[in-house]
This record gives sequence, C-alpha cells and structure tokens, in this order.
Amino acid sequence: MEGEIRLFGKLLTTAQAAADALGVDLGRIAKSVLMFAGGEPVLVVAAGDRRVDRRKVRDRLNRGKVTLAGPEEVLAVTGFVAGGVAPVGALHPVTVLLDESLRRFPDIWAGGGVPEALLRIRVDDLPRATGGVFADVVQDPAPA
Repeated sequence: MEGEIRLFGKLLTTAQAAADALGVDLGRIAKSVLMFAGGEPVLVVAAGDRRVDRRKVRDRLNRGKVTLAGPEEVLAVTGFVAGGVAPVGALHPVTVLLDESLRRFPDIWAGGGVPEALLRIRVDDLPRATGGVFADVVQDPAPA
C-alpha cells in the first residue's frame, strides 16, 4: 500500500480545516468517528461532506443502540485523541465501516494520529488497511 503522512504547524481538528490546509474538496477529507453499537466499538470512516447516520449504522450492524463516543472513550479505544483519529492502527480491535461515498475519489486524506497530521491513502486500499467494509452509513446528501 502507498500512503503519505503530512505534518502541519497547526491543529487540523475538523474536516473543513484539513480541506482548507490542503486545498481539496471537503469530501476528500475522511473523518474517523468512533461510536458504540450495542456497547461494542465501531469506527465509521466517512467523507467530510457527509454526516454519519446512526440509524444506518444500527441497521447495518444489528447490535442495538448506537451512541457517539466521548473524547476519553476515543482515546481509550483508538489510542488517538479526538480530532486526530486515524482510520488505521487503533489500539483495540474495532469494527470499521467505510462510507460508500468515499469511492468518489481515488484517494482521501484522514487523521494522521495527531491533530497536526494527515494521512493520504488510496480508497481502494482502505478495506485492507482498516479491516473494514464499505457500507451506506451516511445521511443522503441534501438536494442541490
């Protein structure tokens, strides 16, 4: 697999900040969102211009209620601070769901493990790199 880590002199804790720093479309920034489905950790890797749909995550996994992890839980499960979560290398095993809309791009930029770093990875490499599967787990985009 090919990839690139780029360090910046500022915090890039939002997808918009990362897109602005790189000069790319917001959709090319992947946000890694930790949730719990029925108490089990799930990392949803979603395009920056989309919102995760908890109902779709719940229906896909059929594990029960889906809740968003707090900052302390993010650190404990992934080993990364919120705002710098990488889609790869979680401290503990997690189920990974990859937003289907990421396939619009040949590669994406995601958290690089710290809020000042971004990781570029080919979208086709995401399943192998993360152990995840592509799924429809985001809200439908608003009509233009």
